[in-house]
Amino acid sequence: MRLLITGASGFIGRYLCDSAVSAGHEVLGTYYAESELAARGLPRAGVRWTRLDMQDRDSVARLVAEYRPDGVFHLAAQAYAQRAWRDPVDTFRTNVLGTIHLYEALREHRPSRGTLLAASGAAYGVPPRLPIGEETALNPTNPYGVSKACQDMLSLQYALNFDLRILRARLFGTTGPGKTGDALNDFARQIAALERTGRPGILKVGNLDTLRDISDIRDVVRAMWTVFEAGDPARAVNVGAGQSYSIGRIATDLVRLSRVPIEVVPDPQLFRPTDEPDNRADVGRLRALGFRPAVPFERTLADALEFWRAERSPASSDPAPHA
Repeated sequence: MRLLITGASGFIGRYLCDSAVSAGHEVLGTYYAESELAARGLPRAGVRWTRLDMQDRDSVARLVAEYRPDGVFHLAAQAYAQRAWRDPVDTFRTNVLGTIHLYEALREHRPSRGTLLAASGAAYGVPPRLPIGEETALNPTNPYGVSKACQDMLSLQYALNFDLRILRARLFGTTGPGKTGDALNDFARQIAALERTGRPGILKVGNLDTLRDISDIRDVVRAMWTVFEAGDPARAVNVGAGQSYSIGRIATDLVRLSRVPIEVVPDPQLFRPTDEPDNRADVGRLRALGFRPAVPFERTLADALEFWRAERSPASSDPAPHA
């Protein structure tokens, strides 16, 4: 299959590219900034890389027309809630207009196998009840969540009105070795840096009371393939663990793995203006498609810490905006 993966240089995209190449697919992956090509773990063999700005309608149309993909995974987005608070306009231009640009191009050159949108559980906001089922109204509480809700609804609209096979995988917390911008890897990275000093230190944290449905990236990629292959465009599918982990537990468990004594200290600057207290997903639809997770949470923690222990040079914790 000729596969187009937008935002392939991002965290999920890198793992998805590896999976696609291993399965024998021809992969065209897009990136936004040249710096993304230096990312550790970026697949080289089997992936053809091309720069693409989702805000540039003509570039998106030209890429689709020239490549004529059989299948598309749409991951490209401004994916950080903090950045969305700082610059909601750019977030909407990338996430919402960029998605329209892609779907308009796909109307002209329809992929025979369909398209999967990496939608987000952030679109639900604060739910009236837990776990969060797919029929729960989208009620996002931050600009990023609003942009993802728009993507989600656009996907359904294009599927219903233009007979495009667009699947919506609503991803909840996705983490694992090499991610930046999430609490688990931020903690692991701080701990690895403190270990290199060989001295006791302080782990700076935000709100430890929030609960998050978190899955390992290796399971999430498998789940995305499951939705792509067996999903129904009329029915979004939650991709999550179906259980919540407190940020406090993540910090405690990682500190327990540390090789030096560490004190956990809250930092008010790391608190968000609004924060959902819990976002546990109902994953019944995903299970009904035959998916079962395979990576224990303890392995996710240990592997993330080992990744940052092997990191020897400083790297940005806030990657390019459209990766």
